[in-house]
Amino acid sequence: MDNLSKEYIIDFFSKKLMLFGNTPAAVGWSAAGQRLRYECLLNLLPLEGQSVLDFGCGKGDFYSFLKEKGIKVKYRGIDINLKLIETASHNHPEAEFMTSDIDSEELPEDYDYIISCGVFNLNVEGVKESIERYLRKLFEHTNKTLLLNCLGSHSKIKDINLIYLDPKDLVAAAKKITDSTAIYHDLIEGDIFLLLNKS
Repeated sequence: MDNLSKEYIIDFFSKKLMLFGNTPAAVGWSAAGQRLRYECLLNLLPLEGQSVLDFGCGKGDFYSFLKEKGIKVKYRGIDINLKLIETASHNHPEAEFMTSDIDSEELPEDYDYIISCGVFNLNVEGVKESIERYLRKLFEHTNKTLLLNCLGSHSKIKDINLIYLDPKDLVAAAKKITDSTAIYHDLIEGDIFLLLNKS
């Protein structure tokens, strides 16, 4: 993804944050849709007591969800948008949040689980072409499982501002990285959950 696309994404969500404030709408979710996705993440991954990287963490809503559920993890959230990270740090001063661009900066350590939820949904130039590269880089820092949540091409309702990925293409990309993969596209209508496992 080129710098122009990244600048567009940063600006897009900074404006949403100004418009919607500290709500799920600031990161493009409805409250119900966000919660449903988070419930699916918990059903797919045994996060209790594990180290977790929330890649594209926005304003830390998944960390809020984990706290509400009483699930203790060693958590770090990263996002390319400084304003979202500042909001996350204000909301949760006890948690670790940092601004990072995966293209130019190395992740500081490895994690049991890396979660990327809705990060590649916005329809900008170069997203589809970049996903395999991002998955490969994130997988290098995963001890157990990397989970990608995105919108699927099987979705009955489509928005021209969003990208809908073909499950077959995602599986093909994942299998270039690891032999142990799983894909679910029936947990939420129109969503894909792709798991890349270390073993």
